[in-house]
Amino acid sequence: MKFFSRHINQEEQRYKHIYESYYYKVFMSIARKVKGRENVTDITQNVFSHLWEYRRSLLGVNTENIIFNTCKQEIAKFIKAEQKRLSDTVPLLLEEPDDSYQQLLSKLTKENQLEAITKNIESLPPLRKKIFTLNKLQGITQEEIAHQLQIPHHKVKHHISQVMIFLKKQA
Repeated sequence: MKFFSRHINQEEQRYKHIYESYYYKVFMSIARKVKGRENVTDITQNVFSHLWEYRRSLLGVNTENIIFNTCKQEIAKFIKAEQKRLSDTVPLLLEEPDDSYQQLLSKLTKENQLEAITKNIESLPPLRKKIFTLNKLQGITQEEIAHQLQIPHHKVKHHISQVMIFLKKQA
């Protein structure tokens, strides 16, 4: 068991030495390419986590190359994730300007028009008002209205057309 623990301790010591020797260099290398201390710290942590996972390959000659290649890979991952996050939010930022004032004016105009139409409908003779309300507001067909009110279909048609003419003149 001592052989394995000694071997593990050597790997940990080697990693600790690499960490202490390269932390500042890695941090500064990342800081030159990425803004924000939190981002730099996160990427640095990711670099050293990756190095810990592959600490056995650090025993070779190209240790510094491996460290800085890992650094470049982690920066690239960060930038790619950041670009994806930004591309998801850009459409939200590029929305149309606030047109709530125009929408409010439009709504008020429509409400005023509806109020005027309602007043005009109220001023209709009772039979025309009833026929128009049944047909246009309740959706009952002209034939059904003629049957309900026991009047000829052409009279229902005439009353509806007269109301439409009247409302258009009032608008």
